[in-house]
Amino acid sequence: MKKSARRYIENVRLMDDIFFEVFFKDQPQCIEVVIHEIFKQLGYPLVKVKKVEVQKNLNALDKRTVRLDALAVDEQGNHINIEVQRVVSSNLERRARYHSALLDTNSLEKNSDFSSLNECYVIFITEKDFKRKGLPAYQIERICVQDNTHFRDGTHIIFVNGEYRGEDPIGKLMHDFSCKGADEMKNETLAERMRLFKETKMGQRELSGIELDIAESNWEGGRQEGLEEGRQEGLEEAKTDMAAKLILLGQMSLEAIAEVSGLPIEQLREIKSNLSLSV
Repeated sequence: MKKSARRYIENVRLMDDIFFEVFFKDQPQCIEVVIHEIFKQLGYPLVKVKKVEVQKNLNALDKRTVRLDALAVDEQGNHINIEVQRVVSSNLERRARYHSALLDTNSLEKNSDFSSLNECYVIFITEKDFKRKGLPAYQIERICVQDNTHFRDGTHIIFVNGEYRGEDPIGKLMHDFSCKGADEMKNETLAERMRLFKETKMGQRELSGIELDIAESNWEGGRQEGLEEGRQEGLEEAKTDMAAKLILLGQMSLEAIAEVSGLPIEQLREIKSNLSLSV
């Protein structure tokens, strides 16, 4: 096994989106653990996950496509999208809105009544505290401004604070998301799955080529997504995400990353500084 692959396997965590996708692929019982820990602390009804898909593309005709880290569907047909986000961009709120809209668009069959729309949850687990308030999570619910009552359209957006470490369900879950090894983790279901990848030859073989795929698949995928959209915003976000991944791999200098990504060296230094603070 290459030294770079061994280093990747040793250091990768659930907060890394590529590993997150591999970890939860076809694992409804594991993604259910994540959902339950968040839902029970925030007061949402617990769900029984029927299936989970990773790297699922959602689109609306010729509009911008998004690729979901994980999409869980429960026995009632409710949709729960979970994203892990290491770099918090300024447009994250609108991105969450777009995810929610596409989930509805892709779930309602032609000529169906609007009452067929199930509950829709979009959950962003951000490595940094999204609103810098020190809270476990931030729940976004629509309300009627005039009387301050809930507008119960079934849409729920949640930003989970990856820096939070309270002695409660979300705090323990975020601890596990930052762990590099199974023995450090608090939840046994997640620890058992982590042990497969970190401590068995079968799991290590599955991960050994990932560090080489990151630069190719994410850079080209993000680049095409931005070009298809025709907006600088999409391309800039793809560049930032890709640069962060290349910095974490530690195989390229900042100068080389600047040449590949087109980002200024000062911005790359800032990204590297932010990543160092979060490790």
